[in-house]
Amino acid sequence: MGSCKFCGKKSPTISNILQVCRNCILDSEWEIMKSYLLDIHDQVRKEAGLPSFPPNTPKDNMTLSCHLCVNECSLGEQDISYCGLRNIENDRSGVLPLPTKSQAYIHGYLDANPTNCCNIWFCPAGSSHGYPIFSNQKGPELGTFSYAAFLYGCSFNCLFCQNSSHKSFSKRNLQNVEILAEKISKEGNISCICYFGGTPECQLPFTITLSELILNKIEKDDKDRQRKFRVCWEWNGSGNRDLIEKCMKIAIKTGGNIKFDLKSFHEQLNYALCGVSNKRTLENFKFLAEKYFGTRKGLYEMSACTLLVPGYTNKEEVGLIAQFVGDIDENIPFSLLVFHPDYQMRDLPITPKKQVLDCLKTAKKYLKNVHLGNQFLLRI
Repeated sequence: MGSCKFCGKKSPTISNILQVCRNCILDSEWEIMKSYLLDIHDQVRKEAGLPSFPPNTPKDNMTLSCHLCVNECSLGEQDISYCGLRNIENDRSGVLPLPTKSQAYIHGYLDANPTNCCNIWFCPAGSSHGYPIFSNQKGPELGTFSYAAFLYGCSFNCLFCQNSSHKSFSKRNLQNVEILAEKISKEGNISCICYFGGTPECQLPFTITLSELILNKIEKDDKDRQRKFRVCWEWNGSGNRDLIEKCMKIAIKTGGNIKFDLKSFHEQLNYALCGVSNKRTLENFKFLAEKYFGTRKGLYEMSACTLLVPGYTNKEEVGLIAQFVGDIDENIPFSLLVFHPDYQMRDLPITPKKQVLDCLKTAKKYLKNVHLGNQFLLRI
């Protein structure tokens, strides 16, 4: 049973790490609340050996500047980037140059299709959407694999992170783009690649280069033009606009898609749950959706996804997110995910069934394509 330090409310859906309820996050004097929330994230990040805030070294003392994500770190001699991937020592040794085109901290593995991807319900790997242009099978692509490209590092600090291992990487995870492209292109039963993490934004130049190399190698080797190969990204949406647009064009061309994790609508709640503003995320989603959604016939180009954190991401929050998406296009797919306890929020329960059903009902007021993921957690 958690309790709120600000109003005294007690509830099993008040996180012990936050010790503040949703209402107080949204209604308290913001500067005081923001300072309180960032202190919590500071403690969590220190435990992982990560900086509390994005380094902002003055220009006169700056040695490296990164513009790959919303944090736009300016690094001095002793600084480490917010994502943990970049520092002066690495740059001098040539381990991870900026931008990251030739090397990346990545863990890759084969995932049998259809995977547990949030978009599998409309992706060619798990449905008939896109057949026969982007898939050789009508229905799920049984017998094929997705190359799951888990990228280390993240521009957010989500307290509920279900892939927190992205904070633990070493040089053994460093891979060369040419070697990896050759390996993937030679495996004819790999029909797609999905970049996730962490979040891909921190290493987007590498993902773009790798995708282009794979596609070029397949085109060169596949004389009969029979092999289909799709490229997808799953991210928090905080990336550099020019780079995310390049990714969108690759995804559209190949039959892939991009999934945005819209973790919240209120900026205050995003700070509470993720330690960072979500303004860039919403701006990027709107930019890509308005420019590219609906440009590819018969196969959705992108989607939104929201994790139903008990007590925090309630029907009001989901309604605001769904309305934001629906105002752009009511046909944009929207997945709601049932929460399970993880990382710093292991004390919270699985999303209560009533919260899930209320959120589904609310989302469907604004959007035509609403899907529920992790249903097995509810046994429904």
